[in-house]
Amino acid sequence: EQDSLTVLTIGTADSGGSMYPIGSAIAQAITDADSTVKVNISASTGSSMNVEALEAGEIDLGLVSGDVAYAAYYGQDVFDQPVDGLRAVAAVDTSVSTWLAPSSTGAVYVHDLVGMSVGVGPQTSSTELSARIAVDVLDLDREGTQLENCALGSAVERVDGVDLDAIHGFSGSPIPGLTELAQKRSCTVLGYDQQELDSILARNSCYYRATIPAGTYPGQKEDVESFGVKGLLCVSEEMDEEQVYRLTKALWESREKLAQSHPALKEMLQKGFMDQDLPIPLHPGAQRFYEEMSQQGVI
Repeated sequence: EQDSLTVLTIGTADSGGSMYPIGSAIAQAITDADSTVKVNISASTGSSMNVEALEAGEIDLGLVSGDVAYAAYYGQDVFDQPVDGLRAVAAVDTSVSTWLAPSSTGAVYVHDLVGMSVGVGPQTSSTELSARIAVDVLDLDREGTQLENCALGSAVERVDGVDLDAIHGFSGSPIPGLTELAQKRSCTVLGYDQQELDSILARNSCYYRATIPAGTYPGQKEDVESFGVKGLLCVSEEMDEEQVYRLTKALWESREKLAQSHPALKEMLQKGFMDQDLPIPLHPGAQRFYEEMSQQGVI
């Protein structure tokens, strides 16, 4: 029966970050690749909200940062109870910890932000979670440093209006709101030193080293060393296995197109990126698809 159309909803995040355009691209790609499915977009505050909405059956698919997925699955951080029905379809991108400050602040490293006012992301978001780990490791929260919860869109306006000194983003590069800010005024992408990165990575097994290549943001002259985590497309374990198999297939077959639609999605073309080293289990439908590809020697 090819006639019945299944309408699914994908949870993304606020429009200043990369999750929204990435979610839109994925929704379009799946809709184009599978004539039995139409995927609609739902904006949200990000990963934690998407996990809750998946669990409540309010959305069918959700973009979830790997560290939040891990925390949810094992009942850590903001999750009092394990969300053990959370399953992955694929890793789609890397969220990279990105701090941007107007050059007028003189900050070059994240540790230079002591005593300044800093936007760390929406409350309970992966942006805030990763920012606070960095804040702890770097001992930033002293000498009057102000950490403020705010969505990227409003934070960009506030930095531009000199109400905030710096802003943290944690999604696929480049992050639209940060690009917009760096186009308006001269900004510096702040780095971590090696020792700081080692300490941050030791705090969370989901994180790994990531580089923000020179030229990612306007005026960025050199590579900046940072850390990242895989961004996952997630579903509930209760979703029909055949449905998830078809979604995974549609996603896999759209990789080239997705890589062209958003720079962050180029990661999907790397061998093993989509299905290896994920912080939570794959849905059986996705697992079956990858196993078939593996048997055919494709991955």
